[in-house]
Amino acid sequence: MRSLRFAAFGDPEQVLHLDEIPKPTPGPGQALIRMRVRPINPSDVLTIAGLYGAHRELPSTPGYEGMGVVESVGDGVTGWAPGRRVIPWTDSGTWQEWVVAEAQRLLPVPDSVPDSSAAQFVVNPLTAWVMIVEDLQVPPGGWLLQTAAGSTLGRVALQIAKERGIKTINVVRRRAQVEEIRALGGDEVICTEDEELVSLVDEITQGEGVRWAIDAVSGQTGSDVSRTLAIGGVMLVYGVLSFAPITLDPSQLLFKASTVRGFWLSRWFQQTPREHQRSTMATVMNLMASGKIVPPVDSEYDLADFKEAVHRAQSPGLRGKILLTG
Repeated sequence: MRSLRFAAFGDPEQVLHLDEIPKPTPGPGQALIRMRVRPINPSDVLTIAGLYGAHRELPSTPGYEGMGVVESVGDGVTGWAPGRRVIPWTDSGTWQEWVVAEAQRLLPVPDSVPDSSAAQFVVNPLTAWVMIVEDLQVPPGGWLLQTAAGSTLGRVALQIAKERGIKTINVVRRRAQVEEIRALGGDEVICTEDEELVSLVDEITQGEGVRWAIDAVSGQTGSDVSRTLAIGGVMLVYGVLSFAPITLDPSQLLFKASTVRGFWLSRWFQQTPREHQRSTMATVMNLMASGKIVPPVDSEYDLADFKEAVHRAQSPGLRGKILLTG
């Protein structure tokens, strides 16, 4: 079978290669999944570069999520008929034609959810939901500030906010993104290309600041967002797109009792009881099935065209996720 693999950490365009390896066989309690669609996420690129929070043993196949169909099952597995569309939770890497996953870690995909949406279920919709609804618990009518609003997660966050009556302040880097984010339902949009973030947030919130913020950029943008926090405000850092550190003002933390902390979905999976995980995932999947959450797609590439796909995934101006098919 075709499998994208890397034997050294580095630039994905340089270290990735397409190999032919034996097709796996499911063991007891497992299912063999023929993968159809796999997204390219920043976490995948960071993993290949050796910069992610969890290192893989080399050689390795990247990919933390995707969608496929059940081809066969091992001994003791019931309820998963061949042809059933599923999302596998597996650490074996999804950027290949077949993967083996524990049957108890398969998530069924409703008929109304397209392959392209199901493939993106975990990293963006689930992350956005857990941050906004479960962690920050932003109430209807509250202001949520988000950076990287034009990203896939940013666009999904807008959909969640609309569904729950949350107002959003959306930070983008390029002027060309402003009207697009407004058209998607963003209440306020700040462009750091030519606008000053802190003063505009102060104006929008009438001097109160924001109680809830999520940041994927870090660096100067993340530092500025931390300065906009209201008394008791909380900022979750879930990305490092700028690869630069955040500078915190100690007086902000001291006199406003604000909080800046990280969020990593992998940690949520490690610390959250399995039943609660399943309940949360069912809620998010139902929103996708009803069309209230639709992760955007920029373009699709066959596995053989991985260099073009990875290059596009790291280019500015994306309107959605890059997907690997085949």
